[in-house]
Amino acid sequence: MQNQLLTALLALSAPTRTAATLTPDDLTPWLKAHVPTLTAFAQRLRDGATWGEVIGLIDAAVRAAQELKPLLGGKPRARIVLAIVQTLVREYAPPSAGWLSMLLETPFAEQLVEMAFRRLFPAG
Repeated sequence: MQNQLLTALLALSAPTRTAATLTPDDLTPWLKAHVPTLTAFAQRLRDGATWGEVIGLIDAAVRAAQELKPLLGGKPRARIVLAIVQTLVREYAPPSAGWLSMLLETPFAEQLVEMAFRRLFPAG
């Protein structure tokens, strides 16, 4: 799963605060630290993907992404959260949760991530 997420995140070509592009060296240690927790949240979706489980996964990804704040600005961090959630949902959500995959491909998903950042880190 770590390699799958790394590939998805590198494909974003998210610019760093120094206008460089993210590299595997930037993300691998961070992924190594957070993939187990994020995967555990995603595995909870297997039984039908409740709204609470979805928000739990988004919140966990937002908390993890906050550690990238010195490296990435707000929009790139939010795109990383969304890519992580989309990848994990594709992997772990059951076919009956097709609504979730569709929802995560809409602008509403970006708003969910933004609201999570604001709720969890109101000071920025």
